[in-house]
Amino acid sequence: MRFLSVFFLATLFCCKAASNPSNNQATLEKIVETEIGVNAIIKKNNSLTFALASQTNNRSVEYLIIRLSDLKIIIKEKIQGSVTWNGDKEIKVTQIPGTVKMNSRPEDNVKIINLNNYAIPNK
Repeated sequence: MRFLSVFFLATLFCCKAASNPSNNQATLEKIVETEIGVNAIIKKNNSLTFALASQTNNRSVEYLIIRLSDLKIIIKEKIQGSVTWNGDKEIKVTQIPGTVKMNSRPEDNVKIINLNNYAIPNK
């Protein structure tokens, strides 16, 4: 009898864990659709801790960075330029300047966002 109870509980926890990722994916897609639109592209980092969602309209890009553990939007921005993953926990944002200044360098228009600042520490 004890074996059946343990087996039942183990099966219950496995099934619950297996259904969670699909629910999270559907919720993630719904958040992105609500915030920036239906045709947004979602890319997760390798460790599956953050997602970068972006949508391009003409020359502007609207993007979200979402922490996957609690599906919280940590950054939402609209820029003229591009946004890409620059590593597992870094986002590279390249902006097209409205006015080019004398002595400006290309790296003046690049911002690296370190996502370690937004990670939830393991308990």
